[in-house]
Amino acid sequence: MTLRFDHLGLISDTAEKNQDLADFFSRVLGLEVSGDAADGYAEVKAGAITIALHRGAMIDDVTPLGGTLLQFSSDDVQADIEAIRARGGKIALEPTTTDWGTTSAYVAGPHGVLVELFSENS
Repeated sequence: MTLRFDHLGLISDTAEKNQDLADFFSRVLGLEVSGDAADGYAEVKAGAITIALHRGAMIDDVTPLGGTLLQFSSDDVQADIEAIRARGGKIALEPTTTDWGTTSAYVAGPHGVLVELFSENS
């Protein structure tokens, strides 16, 4: 068996929430979104991983876990945060040097999605 992790699915319970997520990824983060989120499915290109936006699931007992953290590496966290801020993004944590050797910043998205931009410090 060969398994490859290449999609991460975010499940919304309404068309509006799914569209909110698509708008956040395209307008605030500047990522490419294809498909029609309001109609039920869209994909966000995020490097080697595709973030799949689903309205509903093929099973009935899916419930939210309370929040989702998506982590993106960045060549320049400060510059990327400024670009996101200029596009109307809500910065939840300004770029911060961590004890474990990264510079990290958080962007608050809709419906419990939090995005971390980070770079390794040398």
